[in-house]
Amino acid sequence: MPRSLLLLMLVSAAAAQQLDDQAAAFIEIHFLAAKRAEAQSDFSTAEREYKTILQKYPRAIPEVYQNIGLVYYLQHRYPEAAAAFVDGLKLNPAMEGARLFLGSSYLFLEQPVKALPHLEAVYKHKTSVESSMYLGLAHIALRKYEMALPYFKRALDLAEVKADYLYLLGDTYLKLSEQVARGIAGKNPGSEYDQFITAKILDGQEFYQPAARHYLLAARKDPENASVFYRLARVFFILGLDEPGQLALARYRQLMPLDSEAKLDPRSVPRKDAAEVGLKIDYAAALRALPPVEKSLPPLALMPSSVNMELRKRFRTARERTALDHLARGRWQEGIDSLRLILPSVSGWTGDYLTAMAHFWKDDYAAAERIVTRRTFSTLTYPAAQTLRWQVFHELSLTYFQRLLEEYPESSRAHFVKARMYQGQGKKEALEEFQAAIAAGPNQLGMRTAMAEYLLSNSKYTEAIDAANGELELNPHSAEARGILGRIYTQLRQPDQAMPHLEAVLAADAGHAEARSDLARCYELKGEIDRAVAEYQRALQDDPGLNRIHYVLARLYRRLGKTDLADRENEIFQKTEADERARGRRLREEQAQQ
Repeated sequence: MPRSLLLLMLVSAAAAQQLDDQAAAFIEIHFLAAKRAEAQSDFSTAEREYKTILQKYPRAIPEVYQNIGLVYYLQHRYPEAAAAFVDGLKLNPAMEGARLFLGSSYLFLEQPVKALPHLEAVYKHKTSVESSMYLGLAHIALRKYEMALPYFKRALDLAEVKADYLYLLGDTYLKLSEQVARGIAGKNPGSEYDQFITAKILDGQEFYQPAARHYLLAARKDPENASVFYRLARVFFILGLDEPGQLALARYRQLMPLDSEAKLDPRSVPRKDAAEVGLKIDYAAALRALPPVEKSLPPLALMPSSVNMELRKRFRTARERTALDHLARGRWQEGIDSLRLILPSVSGWTGDYLTAMAHFWKDDYAAAERIVTRRTFSTLTYPAAQTLRWQVFHELSLTYFQRLLEEYPESSRAHFVKARMYQGQGKKEALEEFQAAIAAGPNQLGMRTAMAEYLLSNSKYTEAIDAANGELELNPHSAEARGILGRIYTQLRQPDQAMPHLEAVLAADAGHAEARSDLARCYELKGEIDRAVAEYQRALQDDPGLNRIHYVLARLYRRLGKTDLADRENEIFQKTEADERARGRRLREEQAQQ
């Protein structure tokens, strides 16, 4: 802080509290000594000098609390930083810097609810890269992904170096698309929409064989959706399955007579071996077994059948049919213009759906987003509408990630995106990219926990521990890093080392079922069976889907001589397992019938 500004603060304090010259001189000496120490990263001396001022004149200059808070903040001592900022703001609520870093400290302490009002106040008063980013991160921590996006976009606009914000936008759209996909799967399990989304994700990860199976399931459930058959043909050609590829392409042409010359040269796609794993499927026979294409074709064969049913009911006038004809012929802008003229007369959701889909087809994802994020659209329960939302968010995620890779190829964020991509594809290059990401951004949060998860999944326990501990050096309050360490030490049967980490996770999030299950296992390893049972029961309350816990409880109750309880838990476990096996059997039978 410039000495002139300090003098102004002292004059103001003197006017308010009648500080004498001796007091002002005392404050000036210690304040300037603290600033010199800060400039040399001598934080212990800076802390001592600020404390000297506060002990003698605790209310004279609120900015001292802001400065000592920053000293704590830079040392990752976030509880002390937050307390200092709070004390300073009580004296001077207008200190925007203190409020910004108070909100940031709460984020590091994984208390986003506390962070949000402070960050909103700062953003409202002064929109900056920092206030935009932290406010977006607060919404991310609360899993409010759509609310985070405008703030990250604002940060991207304001920032000179944009790598971080391109990554945050790509990652937020990815999380949002996953959230929408989970909603579709939960409400429409096994539906053509669920199968289509699963297939596209697997396709994008280059897992072509399972992608083909899921595309085929989607095709069987909706045999009039031409878009599924084009994708299916491409995947078959990649797998070197030319006969089913030609059959899928032929059906696409039947459904799309206006595109009857559509070509997909098997030589133009990358070839992969179709190494069958598990159930073998005669894809050609499955395609021949589909019902024949009817003479009365759907209005828009590239749409799901449920949409075409609505179109048949709602689009009957000449102007409405003209709009559909433009779209059927691939004239996207003409279709959009026609839809704009008739939208007031179109009842229901189909008008907006068609307009958004046309924007999507012409690769104008931003225009499509403006429609699918309207409340009237986002709250629609139709799976076709939610699937379109998933498609738009998924493509926007890829768009921002692609910009990141093209504009900042050597950035930490770019290496991290590549690491996650390779990890999803099961490629060993993932570790090299994780290491490159950390080397390019040694202070970047989250990189080491992601690498620790990857290492743990490959049973590299020592390296995973080192990575998670490296994250804790950057943020001692990282629940994710502590959860990983707790899980590793539990798997290594070292409960005394695991429990402090797991207890810290549960202190921050009492409903963290996996951490509580690991804690229960620790009590079990220590021979404290009653406490283990209690924690396992609590984990089940938090997440009833953890069926394996019923098996563990049955075993523990039997050790305690509580055979009735053991039998009950075993019965629950066996029934749930049987239900899962039956579901899997039905799925395999469906595949076999194809």
